[in-house]
Amino acid sequence: MNDVYINRKLKQLFGEQGGNPNFRLARTDQTEYRKGTFTDFAVDGTYLRTVTEVRLTRKYNYLGSHVYWVIEKLLPVSGPNAEMLPGRNVSYEPIFVYRKPDGSPMTVSEDSVLSFVHVQLFGERKKRDLVQEELDFYEQQVDKIHQFLSDECSPISILLQTGHAVVNSAKEKLDGRSDDSVVSSPRDSGVQAGSNSPVCNDSSRTDE
Repeated sequence: MNDVYINRKLKQLFGEQGGNPNFRLARTDQTEYRKGTFTDFAVDGTYLRTVTEVRLTRKYNYLGSHVYWVIEKLLPVSGPNAEMLPGRNVSYEPIFVYRKPDGSPMTVSEDSVLSFVHVQLFGERKKRDLVQEELDFYEQQVDKIHQFLSDECSPISILLQTGHAVVNSAKEKLDGRSDDSVVSSPRDSGVQAGSNSPVCNDSSRTDE
């Protein structure tokens, strides 16, 4: 897992504010200056004092000694955080910690991070749903082409049946042919429409 690459993708895909990415993947062993009430003890456990001040402390002290990966979101500092984080306008806050119910770390992957952030922004429409939409659209277009070609009275079907058009195969394209059309018309073939042409006129169709 390359956290530098993932964070670059997060910034590229989901934007930034003042040079700071809107989302980032970080470790829970980071520290920050935070205002709070701290109780100090001596090495032997003797109580020394309780004081309220701004102190450099572990940001995720509540997670214990384990170190996890966490997805953070850049948010405005407001409410109680405004007092705990004096002098700051924005702060990275956790939206997902890669920790299993038993306390062990979860595996982190690029796809899991990007998909989670995508859901946070756009709801339950996950990335794979968008891919499926593209596949469905492609299949619909293919079905339309098949229906069009199966119609004996369509212009392309008439050209194919009379020899005025040929279908270019995918292999021909891979072999370097520059013609991107599905159907081409051999203008110099000398083939003329004759008795083999299908009879297609208004009387052969039933319009309701």
